[in-house]
Amino acid sequence: MKGQNTVIGQFQDDEALTHSLTEKKHIARATERKIDAIEFEMSRDMGRPKSVPSKVANDEPLKRTEPNQFHSDFIATDFQSTIALNVATTELLLGHTEIQAGAMAQTESVPLLEEAAILFATGQVKVAEHMLRSAIDLDNLGNAAPLAWFMLFDLYQIEQNQYAFESLSLDYAGKYETSPPVWRFPETAKEEPESKEAGAIPSLTFPAKLDGEIIKLLQKLNALSEGSKVLKLDFGRVKTVDPVGCGLLLRAMRNLKKTKHDLVLVAAQNLTEQIRSILEVGRRDETEAPWLLLLEVLQLLQMKEAFEESSIDYCVTFEVSPPAYEAPTTKVTTAVAEPVAEPENTDCFLMPKTIEGNTDSLVKEIAGFAKNQDIVILDCSQLERVEFGASAQLLNGLVPISSTKGKSIQFHEVNYLVMHLFNAMGLKNIAAIFPRKQS
Repeated sequence: MKGQNTVIGQFQDDEALTHSLTEKKHIARATERKIDAIEFEMSRDMGRPKSVPSKVANDEPLKRTEPNQFHSDFIATDFQSTIALNVATTELLLGHTEIQAGAMAQTESVPLLEEAAILFATGQVKVAEHMLRSAIDLDNLGNAAPLAWFMLFDLYQIEQNQYAFESLSLDYAGKYETSPPVWRFPETAKEEPESKEAGAIPSLTFPAKLDGEIIKLLQKLNALSEGSKVLKLDFGRVKTVDPVGCGLLLRAMRNLKKTKHDLVLVAAQNLTEQIRSILEVGRRDETEAPWLLLLEVLQLLQMKEAFEESSIDYCVTFEVSPPAYEAPTTKVTTAVAEPVAEPENTDCFLMPKTIEGNTDSLVKEIAGFAKNQDIVILDCSQLERVEFGASAQLLNGLVPISSTKGKSIQFHEVNYLVMHLFNAMGLKNIAAIFPRKQS
């Protein structure tokens, strides 16, 4: 009997291992698909009219066009993904003070709304939409009913479904007899003026956070590369990187290598330091893109010894043969970054647009900011979405800060989907959560 149990136990372990490997294989390319989707949107935007149709035909179905194919010309070469990252973005909601005042306490638990927020955070957008729409139609949430409306407005803004948003606005105005939230058009990122001096090298300065938001910058880089064989890339402001941003930059760098562009790299070693800060030998994260970007930059800098050391670490982590060192075939010049003025407002910490994947670097930044603050204010005015798993990591990372004597944490300007996710995950127990002010 004991031998039989051992065999059964071994079979169950093998079956569990097989299931785990199958699941990982199924989700392994999720981050790469996210990068593909971002680049697809970029290529599609290049041919999209800037104006928005004034109305939609009555027989037009309420659906959102999803990318089904990526423009292959933009990709120089691919890399292997290893763990999934969820994809989503949101816009913040404008509402009304009188409705908020009549609503329930913001931190009170509403299971149905929290479930909808969790569904959204895990990428099940359609299910979350259906749940919120049903809650509004049934109208059985009492004082919490307006919150369901606000969450659905958020969701439609997130999905860029303006037609459904405007339709919901009419229903809202009819029910509450007040002006509905206003559709928010995406803001165009401000670009630094280009140098007009004769013979000036076209340049691009990368932002503090190297993530999926750099796609617009890379679109500009693509345009600049068509008019000049020499480009200047400044990484002096980069303070954090994530796998998606690394993947996008890696593809851009490989494209420039393929087209034989000469480069002037400013503060490239700063970039390598930020990449190293998210790597750990033997740990496979969302994708191997950060490792490959590090190796790519080290080759451009002709740092052969550092390249070989990093390639061995990469080899150990992913159990592959180490890549061979290739000296650049074009001219690569390095330069020191100019001093950057620090932002004047240091009273609050500006949260990123999205929070997903590993939150260690974000928590580390918050902890550094919190050292000199008794009330740690986290400005969520630009925060659009928090992935479900990342919200749990964020909670664990903020507990030590909130438990420090004399310190308290406050989330300000939080949108309603994120607010209910935070409530469900227990962040309301370690921090005060203030939803976006109503107008």
